Amino acid sequence: MATAFRRKGGRLVGKLEPEELEVVLELLRLTRGFVAPEEPSAGEPGAGQEGESLRELVAGLGDEGPVPEPEDPALRRLLPPAHRDDPEQAADFRRLTQHSLRSRKAATLATAVAALEEADPPVVSLDEGQAHALVVGLTDVRLVLGERLGLETDEDAERLHEMLQEVLAGREPADVDPHLVQQAASYDFLTWLQETLTSALLR
Repeated sequence: MATAFRRKGGRLVGKLEPEELEVVLELLRLTRGFVAPEEPSAGEPGAGQEGESLRELVAGLGDEGPVPEPEDPALRRLLPPAHRDDPEQAADFRRLTQHSLRSRKAATLATAVAALEEADPPVVSLDEGQAHALVVGLTDVRLVLGERLGLETDEDAERLHEMLQEVLAGREPADVDPHLVQQAASYDFLTWLQETLTSALLR
């Protein structure tokens, strides 16, 4: 069973059972793949490590046309418009920054994944940089899950938590969607995990 993170010297140490660790890793990996900018196909300009550096350098310098707002509402949560009341300015800002923002988010998620892949369950021991990456990565995962679950307010999150408690207590509503329960359980667990890690970082 998972235990809260605690600061031990310069490390943040908690416990996750192998099954719990795998759930967190899978959600981090899925979110990384979801947010990462599209990679060029092999043989195309910009493919490879040197090409990636070049793409980072020139991305958004003005040679490309407008970058449309993401169609997926979960991706819109991860990449919100900079100017909600000015679509033109928002489009310009998105063109200049979206590629680098998605790259940074993907890199942070990759750092979190690598840190957890190094763990020797049930013990998870992180340095401060890894812990910060995991906190930020969990924020992005929860934003995606929150959108899929239709969570718009704190009251929505509280109702979801109450529904999950009913299910865990054996009072599962007849019409509850098992997939919804699974997503709700993941969201609830990640919320707790992030809170314990954030609290440990602040001590």
